[in-house]
Amino acid sequence: MTALPLPTPLRHTDALLWLAVIVLVPLGLLMVSSASVIEGAGRLTPEVRRQALYAGGGVIAMLAAARLDYRWLQPAARVLLVGTLALLGAVVAIGVAQHGAQRWLAVGEFTVQPSEFAKLTLAIALAAYAADRRPRLVAVLVSASILGVLAGLVLLQPDLGTVVVLCGAWLVFLVAWGVPWTLLGALVVSGAALVPLALAVAVPDYQRERIAVFLDPSRDPLGSGFNLRQVELALGSAGVGGHGLYSGAQSHLDSVAARSSDFMFGFLGAELGLVGALLLLLVLALVAVRGFSAALSAPDAFGRLLAATLTAVVLVQGAVNVAVNLRLFPATGIPLPFVSQGGSSLVVMLIAVGLLQSVASRSRSRRA
Repeated sequence: MTALPLPTPLRHTDALLWLAVIVLVPLGLLMVSSASVIEGAGRLTPEVRRQALYAGGGVIAMLAAARLDYRWLQPAARVLLVGTLALLGAVVAIGVAQHGAQRWLAVGEFTVQPSEFAKLTLAIALAAYAADRRPRLVAVLVSASILGVLAGLVLLQPDLGTVVVLCGAWLVFLVAWGVPWTLLGALVVSGAALVPLALAVAVPDYQRERIAVFLDPSRDPLGSGFNLRQVELALGSAGVGGHGLYSGAQSHLDSVAARSSDFMFGFLGAELGLVGALLLLLVLALVAVRGFSAALSAPDAFGRLLAATLTAVVLVQGAVNVAVNLRLFPATGIPLPFVSQGGSSLVVMLIAVGLLQSVASRSRSRRA
């Protein structure tokens, strides 16, 4: 009996991109288990079970996105943008507060973080707007307004880390769009000039304190600087092979509450050492390379801009998380893509991979 052929989107997908996901998602579950286990308890903690449920849902969503013809998203971009803005507004009005921020909506026993889905919406909305337009000044300013309305609502939560990711993805989008370097340079300089005003007006006090601790690590070693100091000790003592999984207090991160999320790279480096950290970076780099490859080979402008911006979201988020753990950037509360605990972030990253596969499959099917 002859087997039915696979649908075109899956037959021509990128095997290396699938491989990266196959490595990263189980690794994330393993690291969440190690970070959440306590002495004498089992390793299948409630945090792991919850993350596994999100991973299962994310994989289903990823496969659905890979089978979807990404071109269907272009006419739906306005609806997605309005829906995302409504969800972000609902977070500000009736959101669930955790850890001093109001960033979540309650859905039964689970919580959803709409600011994570704003990353997907930004990529789709920007690509849909720019696909049929040349990057002139007025069009670039309109794209900046799309960024501004999303980032503004996210900043109200407050979630400065996600705003950084959105802005970084927008800059990469401008490059992919073909914005002249003179205009791009002027935008960067203008943005840099507005940073002091943003710090004074839009950035909350606790975030300004984080920036101050970043500039002066000895400012508050037992308070806001404690986590950074512990991560530094953990990475410095890990060596080539690390302390080993479930090493607990030996890794110096036993007392750091955000070790499974914001400081996951430091935790992974402490337990798996230099080898584990470098392997993780290589797999994340593979995602970025294959994503930009999909953008370069996309059959149309919408696919090219969509793939480039989605890849930038993953790349910028990963770079910020690693930079925070290495004390190269102020602490911002950004999860490590695919690995950190956080259901909404994991689902969004997996959907992004699915959409990248959709773009890649269309270009490959044309060459087949």
